[in-house]
Amino acid sequence: MSVFLAVDLDEPTRGTVSALVGQLSTRHLAKWLRPDKLHVTLVFLGNATPAHVAAFLPRIDALAKRHRPFELVLSGVGTFGTRRAPSVLWLGVGGALEALEALQQDAAEVLLTEPLPGVTAVERERAFSPHLTLARSKQGGVFDEVTKALEAFRTPPFLVGHVTLYESRHDEYRALHRATLG
Repeated sequence: MSVFLAVDLDEPTRGTVSALVGQLSTRHLAKWLRPDKLHVTLVFLGNATPAHVAAFLPRIDALAKRHRPFELVLSGVGTFGTRRAPSVLWLGVGGALEALEALQQDAAEVLLTEPLPGVTAVERERAFSPHLTLARSKQGGVFDEVTKALEAFRTPPFLVGHVTLYESRHDEYRALHRATLG
């Protein structure tokens, strides 16, 4: 099973972004994420076994207790991929970025202490770039109009009060564990 640790959106923010995706998906051909899949990934843990997951749970609980709740906002937009053919459309993350980055760094140090199947050295060393993925596409230019339209997009602040360990299987996400911050 592929697992990752993430920050969830609160329900009002999820509703705002879901409505936005609903509007955009009718006008732009791409693979748009469903509302239940909207999150900010902290650490990708690869193809973890049930034994790995069991070992992660107390570590996640301990790291969550070391971090206090904080507020984030979603603002701005960008893409990953090449300039000619962006493959991922994302919303930016703002607010208490120092708190988010400290949480992410702690999670990486605590959870990536041993090699895991499916986690490459590149992924281990990749700089953290907080974002919320909205859509994916293999067609060039599909996100040009959207990025211009969303430049000023901003949600109200939302509270990050927990982290969630997710399992990804066959394009479905399932929460395996939630740990409350503070």
